[in-house]
Amino acid sequence: MNTPNGYDIVQVDPRTLSDDKAIEAAKLQQAMQAERVPEDPLTPLEPIIQRLRADAPGQWRAVFAARDTAGKYVGYGYVGRSLNEPENAHIRWTEIGVAKEHRRRGLGRALYAELVRTCLPQGDDMVFIGQTSDRVAPGEAFARAIGATPGLVMKNNQLVIAEVDRAKIAEWAKLDPAGYRLERFDGVVPKQLIKPALDAMNAMNDMPKGDLAVNDQKFSEVQLHDRESWLKQAGMEWWAIIAIDEATGEGAGFTELQYDPRVSHVIYQGGTGVTPRHRGHRIGLWMKSVMLERILRERPAAKFIRTGNANENAPMLAINTQLGFRHAWSNTLWQLPVAEAVKRFSLAERPKAATSSL
Repeated sequence: MNTPNGYDIVQVDPRTLSDDKAIEAAKLQQAMQAERVPEDPLTPLEPIIQRLRADAPGQWRAVFAARDTAGKYVGYGYVGRSLNEPENAHIRWTEIGVAKEHRRRGLGRALYAELVRTCLPQGDDMVFIGQTSDRVAPGEAFARAIGATPGLVMKNNQLVIAEVDRAKIAEWAKLDPAGYRLERFDGVVPKQLIKPALDAMNAMNDMPKGDLAVNDQKFSEVQLHDRESWLKQAGMEWWAIIAIDEATGEGAGFTELQYDPRVSHVIYQGGTGVTPRHRGHRIGLWMKSVMLERILRERPAAKFIRTGNANENAPMLAINTQLGFRHAWSNTLWQLPVAEAVKRFSLAERPKAATSSL
């Protein structure tokens, strides 16, 4: 796969970029975000740079930049994987971005080819997964052109905080199902909550996966610490609530959110789950209402809460609808097996799989 005339592609390490190049990379990402969510104010450059430089200990990644003849960044490609998720060691998460005025010249394909090429020594069973938004039409066309297939369609739902029915939220926050209590943590999981948190987070294995080649996993303490590390490095707040079964002490459910004080208008709702044997007690609605009450008290600058839900995840969609979330746009997760990628990008000469750790 050749790089288009007038461009070159280089591998970069965001941790060691000069300040000028980090600002340039952040401006490119800023433009990509503005295209996806044009109604939002521009994300400040400082938090984008901090997230680019964040490097969780359990994460492997490779980043490539496309440059024009003046050396300016006009596109980027990212590929990464968790080193602490053995059940999904075959998954490579990808992201491609090309500035509007440089599209339809083969840059996206050239960047993706580099992502695939750098992963080839890692094995023969890899699957590359990336995401597109229905607000950026070229994304789907690109995914289909490289041979990727849709694996899961997600609704991106949004709650307008000014429209929240505060009386109903207060009522649901007092549900207090018999036999359960709520515990919370911010940023770091206290030692006494690690086991119940892991109990509860394993409920996410029931989340619909569509046709994605993603396996159930057993969440571990090291994964929790990886998340703590990355969010702290990125300057993000992490709030979580754990529902505890009083009789056994096990975690029955959880809900979490991430928030960057420098991007104060939006809060990102992360996972919410209730383990199978504790369902039917309205624990999900209870936890999310308690969390929403805290947001209303402590984050008055926030205007939106956003979350993604699989289209087939009827129970969670129902809770979100009850709380006031409404469909804003849709994202699709696409997957591309390595064998198909090798063929599509004419990478016939494949290095022998590496035996050493990444």
